[in-house]
Formats: sequence, C-alpha cells, structure tokens
Amino acid sequence: MSPISIAIAGIGNVGQEVVAQLLKSKEYSKKFVIGGISYKNKKKQRSIDLSNFNFYKDPIDLAYDDNIHLVIELIGGEDGVAKDLSLACVENNKPFITANKALIAKHGLKLSNIAKEKKVFFGFEAAVAGCIPVIKVIKESLISNKIQQITGILNGTCNYLLDEIEKKSLEFDIALKEAQNLGYAESDPTFDIEGIDAAHKIIILSSLVFGEMPNLKNLYVKGISDITLDDINFANNLNYKIKLLATSYKNKKNFQCSVEPWLIPNTHPLSKIEGVLNSVQISSDLCGPIILTGAGAGSKPTASSILSDLYDYYANKNRYGLLNKLSNNKEKNKIATKPYKNILKFYLRITVLDKSGVLADLTAIFKQYKISIQSFFQELKSEENEADLIIITHQTDRKTMESALNKIKKLKGVIKDPINLSIYD
Repeated sequence: MSPISIAIAGIGNVGQEVVAQLLKSKEYSKKFVIGGISYKNKKKQRSIDLSNFNFYKDPIDLAYDDNIHLVIELIGGEDGVAKDLSLACVENNKPFITANKALIAKHGLKLSNIAKEKKVFFGFEAAVAGCIPVIKVIKESLISNKIQQITGILNGTCNYLLDEIEKKSLEFDIALKEAQNLGYAESDPTFDIEGIDAAHKIIILSSLVFGEMPNLKNLYVKGISDITLDDINFANNLNYKIKLLATSYKNKKNFQCSVEPWLIPNTHPLSKIEGVLNSVQISSDLCGPIILTGAGAGSKPTASSILSDLYDYYANKNRYGLLNKLSNNKEKNKIATKPYKNILKFYLRITVLDKSGVLADLTAIFKQYKISIQSFFQELKSEENEADLIIITHQTDRKTMESALNKIKKLKGVIKDPINLSIYD
C-alpha cells in the first residue's frame, strides 16, 4: 500500500509537532507522507524546516487537489477559512481531521451529516481534552452503555490558575500574568477564563452522548474571573476546592448542561486534579463512574490525538464526526438547556460595611425568599469598616437565589456585587 498523502493547514505549535512526529518515525513514514502544507506567515520563525514541502498559499486548494488524500486543519476559529476548508473537504469527499473545538461546537452537526451522507472520514479527537481519548472511549469503549452524565475539568488554563492562586497565595491578576509568561494562558485569556473554551468542549461531548447539541447562545456559562484568593481560602477552610466544571446530564424530563465554578468536596476525585491537567468523569449504567485524566493542552498532547485519528483513518475505521450509532444527531436538534442542578446549596461572599443594621437587612431578604442558612462567619478586611460575610445556604433553587442576590446588591451596606458559587454535594 502506498503511503497516504496528507496536508496540514496551519503550522503553529501543534502543526509543527505533527510534522516533527511524522518525520522522525519510520513507522509513520511507511504509512504517511506530507503532500502539502499551508500557513499564513511564511516569514515566521519555526522550529522545523518546511522548505521541502509543497506550499499552498490558499488552504482551500488542498480540498480539491487529487494528490492530497487527507487534510488536517489546525488553523483555528469557528468560521472563516477553517469553516470553508472543512466544508470543502467533506463536500468533496476528502477525509478531514481537526483539533478545532470552536468549529465543531458551531458547525459539527452540519459537517457530520455531510460526512455521513458521503461516507467521508471526519476525525476530531484532538478537539476535546488534549491527549485524553474521551471521544474514542465514548464512541467505542462505552458504545453499549447508556451514559447518564459527563462532568469534567476541561480547561487547563483555569485549573492551573486556581491551583496557583491556592498554592502561592496569589491574587487572580498576578496568577494570570505568570500563566501568560509561562505560555499556559493566551495574551487574550477571555475564552479560557470566562468558560467559553470549556463550553465548546462540553457541547461536543453532549452531542456525542445524547444525540442533541446544546446551543451555546443559551448555555449557562460562568467563568472564574471573579474568584479571589479569599474565596479559595474560605473554600479550603470548609473542606472544598473550587474547580471550573463542565457538566452535561440528561433524563426523560430535562437536559442540563452548563459550565461554572463549583465548590467540590476535598474527597471528590476531581478535587485532586492539579495544574494544567484535564479530567473527565463519565457515568454510565454498566460501568458506573470512570475517570480519564491527562494533559489537556499543549503541542505534544494535541498532536498525539491528531495522530490517533490519522491511524484510525489508515485502519479504515468509519468516523463521521459527531454521529455515532446510538444517536441520530440532526441540525434541528441544537437546543437550549438548563444549568446542571436546579436545587442546590450555595456559597456566598458578600462584602459589606461593618456597621449595625447590615446583617439584619440581609437576614430579612433571606427570610423573604425562604433561604435557610447552614453556616455563617464574618471576616474583617484590611480596609477600614469593611467585612466579608461568608454564607453557606441550605438547598434552594437557582431562580430564588438569583432574585435574593439582586435585592441584596442594592442594599446601601453592600459594597460590591456578591460572589455566588454552587456547591457540588
């Protein structure tokens, strides 16, 4: 069998690592040859010599060149060139592999339906959780299981930040700056710290498991940018860790999917995940809970998953994207979801003026909304006449808590908007 001619569009850190792995392995070179590359900036210094490869100024041309048998898209972005290239490939019967989570979250169903209709290989293992083979586990290892829930730490940047804030007693902005200097956070970290990156990933996993794709516009997404060192320390004192969790759960009555920071008990396995690691807990009827943990980002872990898809193609495995044999994904199934858990306990940090009457005003609002307090303590701040009130509530519903907090933040004695975090019990 002649080597398969592949093309790589986008030669950033991940693209360079894929090229490097293909070149250095005799096993790879027997099976694959790099037939073309495409990238935006030819003047940019790269870690490998690309001068011997056929260069395509327009990556879309890769989809129509008969000398290219498969295209790997590493351009990034949910629209633009990445979308045009992906559509051109599947519509032109060109096998396609991508690590682009934003693309899959937005256009994955359309691409998958075309791929299924035309029987075109479409792989995206690298789009979720780096080198963790969670997509393969869902589509193959657990194919006979009914999966009830997926909960995961799906963003290494957020997990690293929360970990560093705790270990080094840093404020959020300082921890973020250090992460950026080390390459663990982007220069514009918004997608990571506001939960959007994790949202893209849980949308993809939800579609695979439940056959319905949550709508990002209606998804409950809350990031970690408001969390302080004080919150992390208070949580520790209460035997909790703060983690950004992406969760998807479906039963006959509703579909719950959301991304938000939670206080999770120190005894929970996900509380032990440190640094830039990702971890996914899958709960199913036959296997119960299983946990997959590994590097969630970086050039080598991502390249590992891309090469895994490449081997699947070589082995003639059918991969039609988000479609799997126990689900019937349709574009019309992009639906709105509810946040995970409606009735739960909450952690509140309310910064107030340290004067008489403030606590009475707060208590009156909690009484009005029938919110019962499980525990309460006050921490004086270094600022004169200010205090943090730390409150753990008994179970209540999200809407009631939101209404109460809207009223609390209007009180004269409340200095800033309250911090409100869900408790994972």
